[in-house]
Amino acid sequence: MEIRIAHPSDAPELADLHVTCWAETYPGLLPAEEIARFDHGFRLRQWRGQIARGGSRIVIAPGAGFAQIGPQREAALAARGYSDELHALYLTRAAQGRGLGRALLAAALGPAPGRLSALVLGGNDRACRFYEATGARLAERRPERIGTAEITDLLYLWDAAPRP
Repeated sequence: MEIRIAHPSDAPELADLHVTCWAETYPGLLPAEEIARFDHGFRLRQWRGQIARGGSRIVIAPGAGFAQIGPQREAALAARGYSDELHALYLTRAAQGRGLGRALLAAALGPAPGRLSALVLGGNDRACRFYEATGARLAERRPERIGTAEITDLLYLWDAAPRP
């Protein structure tokens, strides 16, 4: 499957993939109204902005998924040497279980991967198993709020580049 750097013309497909993946992944973990709130229009604006701003590496496997790695958003983690953050890694259900997640992660990391962090929604057991299989460790549980939903974010840390 083709994996490539996302271009501005990919924003509509990134939005479609993002909406599809949320609809497949988060029922039961987030209220339906929160999932629906992040609709295609919201995601299209998000991805147009992310691509236009630059500063992160966004890769896409057309029709299957995408990943985004960018600068660490938390100063405390950056100070501890986790300079990069996995902002997103999503695959449609049909694309899962074939090694594409690892390939997207590797492509988003680029040629000089280092220490990395990611936040995962508590209850997303498949993502947790994937991150652990690539060498991440669960470092912290954080109470969080998405709209009206009380959730738990799980902070995962890779102390070395993720394993392929």
